[in-house]
Amino acid sequence: MAYNILEKMYNQNPWWEDYNAIRRDYHIKELQKNNFVFSNQDFLKHRFADGVYIATGPRQIGKTTHLKLLIQRMINSRNKENFLYFNCDILDSKKDIAELVEKYLRNFRSAGRKFILLDEITSVKDSILAIKYLIDKGEKSKITYILTGSSAVNIKKTGEFLPGRRGKGKDFLFLPVSFSEFLTVQYPKINIAWTGKESIEKFYARLNQKISLSAELGKYLVCGGIPRVINDYLLDDKKIDLDNFNLYRDWIASEVAKNGKREQIIKVILQRILISISSDISYNAFAADTGIGSHNTVYDYLMFLEDAFIIKQIYNYSYQQKKVNFRKNKKIYLRDPFLFWLLGWWLNGKLESYKEITENPALAGQLAENLTFLYLESLFGEVFFYKDRREIDFIHKNLAWECKYQNKAAPSDFKELLKFSGKRFVITKDELKITKDYQLIPLKLFLLLNKEYFEKH
Repeated sequence: MAYNILEKMYNQNPWWEDYNAIRRDYHIKELQKNNFVFSNQDFLKHRFADGVYIATGPRQIGKTTHLKLLIQRMINSRNKENFLYFNCDILDSKKDIAELVEKYLRNFRSAGRKFILLDEITSVKDSILAIKYLIDKGEKSKITYILTGSSAVNIKKTGEFLPGRRGKGKDFLFLPVSFSEFLTVQYPKINIAWTGKESIEKFYARLNQKISLSAELGKYLVCGGIPRVINDYLLDDKKIDLDNFNLYRDWIASEVAKNGKREQIIKVILQRILISISSDISYNAFAADTGIGSHNTVYDYLMFLEDAFIIKQIYNYSYQQKKVNFRKNKKIYLRDPFLFWLLGWWLNGKLESYKEITENPALAGQLAENLTFLYLESLFGEVFFYKDRREIDFIHKNLAWECKYQNKAAPSDFKELLKFSGKRFVITKDELKITKDYQLIPLKLFLLLNKEYFEKH
């Protein structure tokens, strides 16, 4: 390395000299400024052991802050040198990573478990080979490695390159805040979660007496689940500061540049995605509509956007044949509601108001369907859609959902869903109705129900 790596380590780990320095850390202090704090308790309360742990998710979602919170939770005057945090954005190669860890372990031999926290490790090409080298060299006893990254594909490769070497390590996925979490931080004294001890009708009525769920859903559809944006929106008279739009636009642009992609092609593709949310489309049609020409280029760029946690593609599933058809048209959704507004501002030069959007039934339906997908994915992982002549919006095993974000939904609006032999749910705007053949559930209630409800009711 061209610079003194030990000096860089001291710069990034001031608690080695004074363990109270963690309280003055930039990320900790920024978190303390927030009125609404979101934390991943599964991560913070985990009992870490020997192994390689992987935390992934989009940039600016809180991964670095959680690493600092973990240090703050466990550090004391005796073990202060047992925590190495390093932002790998400033490293150039896998050799740099290996030398960094080796130098740390050589110079800090205090007793007890070592925590080696390598932030944004996926920014370094082939970085996981450095971890493989260290593990194979024997640097694993009483050592917890926690690696973070903002690229899904690179993190996936991390696990694949460490077969049998991850010890007790597991994966942590940091995604935008759910609607339930969004309500909980605002109304901490109200039990938001449906527990199964009462009917959903009673739960919905009781909660609506205490909280205007329609108003809160309107807020959430604007600010989405990104903690920084939520705090800005809720504290600034329901406005999002232009700085946040610039910040997240710059994040996308930097990911594009770092991965050797062309910004103009990205913008054309994202513009087409905004139009096609809730509609299925083929790569060939995508290429023709955007003027890109090659469906291979479209595929490459869409996979990049998916790996960067900006979009998610889902596939066609034939519920009659119980088969996923990866060659048929796909549907594409945005990873967070805020991205809808961000991309509209960036690509079209206009920041539309929530009122303008909701007064357009087609656009409101797109936002509702996008949010429905995001929640189903958070509950069930893999979700598909069905389309032949008619369509079913979402399918998971023996469960199916149709999004009809309108004032009234009649059976004639979801004929294909009624042919489905499993459990059937229709996501509505306000209508709640339970029948033996299907359930109509308002979106604002649907987002508060747990996995167990859909599997057992």
